[in-house]
Amino acid sequence: MRRYRHRDGSLRVWFDPEEIDRLAEEALHRAGLLPSLEAPVVDVERFLEGYLGADLDQYAPLPHDVLGATEFRPGVPPLVQVNAALTHAALDDPHPPPGSRGRWRATLAHEAGHILLHRALVEPDPSQTSLFDPPDRLFRCLQREVAFGGGSDWREVQANRFMAALLMPKPVFVAAVVRAKQQEGLLLTEPVGTGAVEGVARRLARWFDVSRQAARIRLLELGLVETPGQRSLYRRPPS
Repeated sequence: MRRYRHRDGSLRVWFDPEEIDRLAEEALHRAGLLPSLEAPVVDVERFLEGYLGADLDQYAPLPHDVLGATEFRPGVPPLVQVNAALTHAALDDPHPPPGSRGRWRATLAHEAGHILLHRALVEPDPSQTSLFDPPDRLFRCLQREVAFGGGSDWREVQANRFMAALLMPKPVFVAAVVRAKQQEGLLLTEPVGTGAVEGVARRLARWFDVSRQAARIRLLELGLVETPGQRSLYRRPPS
């Protein structure tokens, strides 16, 4: 990670995608929550509250288009809020809408990403703070921005990458892909062909408790699918 000043004067941080994968894996290991092939589902609530020490409000009265929010508060743990409607749909509805649980888990993991990746934005170099506007301590995460492989704001792109890395840690995910390919009758020495992606993604989604779209995008991000070159969502900052 490195901090830099954007041409508009704002403070930004840069992470290589591989660095985000490594940070997520190391954090899970330190938290005692690194999953295994036999038990691949990450306890993301415990990660947020137990490891990161966040105050978690899962029934926050957020606007309908805001899935979650993270607020950095001086001297106290960060506050993570999840839209009450999303939590009700994912946890309390006896017949939850399709995809609601996956979106709820993704939102928690996304907010964890803001805490681990973007704390540096609200704790800038003390020698420079007087030269710039006070940092924005509140991250509101819109429904359209919390998406595997998506996001238009650079901070949301980074949090989305962390979200995927946390819920599907690379070493376990790669091992699970091998198992899924075996069960689908695919060659282990070749990338997953485009015609076989759905079958593999379906198994991975069930094992990791994520959406099939999330599993497909993670396959693409890690270069495990045979497909034409994908446009990277990550651009290096100016040197």
